[in-house]
Amino acid sequence: MEKEIALADIPTMAAAINAGVNRVELNANLEVGGLTPDSDTVVRAVKLAAKSDIDLVVMIRPRAGNFNYNYDEIETMRQSILTFKSLGVQTVTFGIVDEKGRLARHHMLKLLEASKPMEVVCHMAFDAIDSTCQLQALQWLHQYGVIRVLTHGGALQAGIEETLPHLQEVVAMAPKGLTIMPGGGVSYTNATEIAAVLGVKDVHGSKIVRLP
Repeated sequence: MEKEIALADIPTMAAAINAGVNRVELNANLEVGGLTPDSDTVVRAVKLAAKSDIDLVVMIRPRAGNFNYNYDEIETMRQSILTFKSLGVQTVTFGIVDEKGRLARHHMLKLLEASKPMEVVCHMAFDAIDSTCQLQALQWLHQYGVIRVLTHGGALQAGIEETLPHLQEVVAMAPKGLTIMPGGGVSYTNATEIAAVLGVKDVHGSKIVRLP
């Protein structure tokens, strides 16, 4: 099982590595769901990930709230991607959803192009996509090279136990080769059970390992 932890500082990253995580999602401001971290923290995280031989994913999210971004916000995201690429980041995570609850493909393409040759993950913006559009979104994301989708299977206010049925549907819908990773309420206490129920190998959470 691949355990990915969401965190926002280097001491926590070091502790998580010692506790056995396989991958780190680096954010700022986890209290609002994670925002783009600053470059200094990214530089230190890149070095620590390389030293520890673990994967690092860096959040690209310019503000809290919804995932329907204006032109200036998308340009800020693009510049962050280019900066982090120059700092040695190999994977970034982002998502853009329009006002109608559809994947904003035009804007996603702009960021996907900027990300090359880095790998790209779609974060929980996926859960803001209307359920009737999620199959098409998964197919499109896979077609354009996104490697993984992080999803809670519904609104974060709902417990992971409540969203498991829809998570099972998302896993079943996903094209072969696109990894579905459950998150939001997944922790070291329930990750093994949730992975087994869903038939997935990747799990995500800020408490995915027990920290000192």
